[in-house]
Amino acid sequence: MKFILHEIKLWFKDENAEPKSYLFLANKINVVTGDSTTGKTSFWNIIDYCLLSGKVTIANTIIEKVLWFGIHFTINDKEISIVRKTPINGAVSSEVHFNKGALPDKPESNITVSEIKSKLDEEYGITDALRFPYGKESGKSTFNLSYRHFLLFNSLTQTIIDAPETYFDTTFYGKDEYDEALGHIFDLVIGVNDLKNIKAKEKLKEIEAELKKIQNQETKNQRKTKNFELGILRLIEKCKKYNFIDYSEYFENVNEEITVIQEIIANTRKVAKNAQLFNEIDNLYKRKNEIQAQINAINQYQKEFDLYKKNLDKSADSLQPIEFLNQKLSDQLIDSYETKMFIESLESSLKNIRENLSKKVTKPLKVSGDIIELRGQLQEIDKKIYQLNEIKKNYLAEGEKFIALGEIKHEFEQIQKEKLITPIDTIKLNKLNEEKGRLASVPADTEQIKYTMKTLLNESIQRNYSQLKSLTAYNDYRTVFDDSKMILKLYPPSDQLQFPLENVGSASNYMFMHLCVYLGLHEHVIKIQENHIPKFLFIDQPSKPYYEGNNDDKVKLLDAFTLLNSFVDYILIQKKQHFQIFMVEHASKEYWEENNLFHFHTVDEFIDGKGLIPSEVYNK
Repeated sequence: MKFILHEIKLWFKDENAEPKSYLFLANKINVVTGDSTTGKTSFWNIIDYCLLSGKVTIANTIIEKVLWFGIHFTINDKEISIVRKTPINGAVSSEVHFNKGALPDKPESNITVSEIKSKLDEEYGITDALRFPYGKESGKSTFNLSYRHFLLFNSLTQTIIDAPETYFDTTFYGKDEYDEALGHIFDLVIGVNDLKNIKAKEKLKEIEAELKKIQNQETKNQRKTKNFELGILRLIEKCKKYNFIDYSEYFENVNEEITVIQEIIANTRKVAKNAQLFNEIDNLYKRKNEIQAQINAINQYQKEFDLYKKNLDKSADSLQPIEFLNQKLSDQLIDSYETKMFIESLESSLKNIRENLSKKVTKPLKVSGDIIELRGQLQEIDKKIYQLNEIKKNYLAEGEKFIALGEIKHEFEQIQKEKLITPIDTIKLNKLNEEKGRLASVPADTEQIKYTMKTLLNESIQRNYSQLKSLTAYNDYRTVFDDSKMILKLYPPSDQLQFPLENVGSASNYMFMHLCVYLGLHEHVIKIQENHIPKFLFIDQPSKPYYEGNNDDKVKLLDAFTLLNSFVDYILIQKKQHFQIFMVEHASKEYWEENNLFHFHTVDEFIDGKGLIPSEVYNK
């Protein structure tokens, strides 16, 4: 994919300050060189921000001065300008300006971020045909591919340029998402897979997962069925133990066993009627007690009645002398009013007692009838209690059997609950197997393709590595990119043991290896005409390992610059393709100007107080 950066432009918050532009040339190694802490590294942060990053990586000292950031570039055959307002409170801005052509004099928001992303996705070749390689009805890739994921292959940042174990700066863009992106698209980038194959692999994984679920469910169902049958068999043995069925009884299958158990449990209701015996005996004893209480009450009444008559006779006998006194000795008694009244009162009482005694008092008929009836009921109850107690003696001997029957019923209910089986969707199973068969043939030849493409990639990396002169200890070593770990490995010459070096020494050596990986990758992509990666590379300070500097370091750094110059020459002359490198550096421009590195172009020098933000703006 053709990509040429033409300009980076900054508009400042100071309205009196003129915007600052940095211009770049096509097919050149464009270099901004200068001192530390001048803002050189921020160039890639600005490019990334204008390419609609979702996170802020630009330094606050720059954000405080700049109002708008803009880039002007060519992608494929279209000139595009994207301008984005400065972040606010640490959050990216949604105010963006888009223009087909040069940057505006005064930017204004005229489009949404999502609309620009959609346009860039299209330029990167990320269309519905790529997202839905089998059609929309089959769904898109589980990985949401974006043009931004390919920026991993365009940026050799300061963080990783000499790191032993990291060759792609996923942390800069968003660690988790871009680690996943790297795993998805590396094979796509080097030509092993197109998105159709990737989609087929993803779909196969989904199908395998669904088939695994069905298989697990079937295994679970089989286990439940087996446990159910064993549980039924245990209940049959229990039924035999308590003589619910004969020990010699044999059943053809589990369904017969279930039928027998159900019949035995059904008989529980009949057995439960016998259990009413206990309640009936209790009720008879209660009734017996009630009748006995009534009989006792009647007996008490009779006693009190007899006592009443006896006391009445005694009273009459005691009053008889009064009558004699009144008749025979009245002339001898004191003749007073009070005495006469007392004697008359006694005579009146005696008269009333005699009248009551003369009456024939008999027991009430109802009371006599009640006690006879009650005694008859009591005899019947005693008889029934006796009969039931005889039955109870036999019944108690069967108690353990009834308890066992209750246990059997409960266990049978639990076994039935545990047997609940989720039926297998056979229609879905057949469809999954059919789709698996169809998709399996798509990436069938992937391994051979992968071997071929990895061989070609390693050849491109090796071609660049072989041009280095400063790795004298490893000149004859073979380079192999390990795509499982995403790192470059050095193997000794073929006449020695074929194990890679665990450690290649200094940071300088790792810096060279990183350059070779990125240059080799872009060379390979150009050879196979892969169209998703822009022919553009940002490199942040290859001189990082040499900050302290000496003659050997300068020789090594010049070796790195010569490699970059040679690469651009190879792409332009041998491959007749475009390629642009943008590099920020500590090293001075004399390195390339005095050594005839003709593809280098100095964009600016940040020395003597000069930096990304002009001093008159920065210091104001």
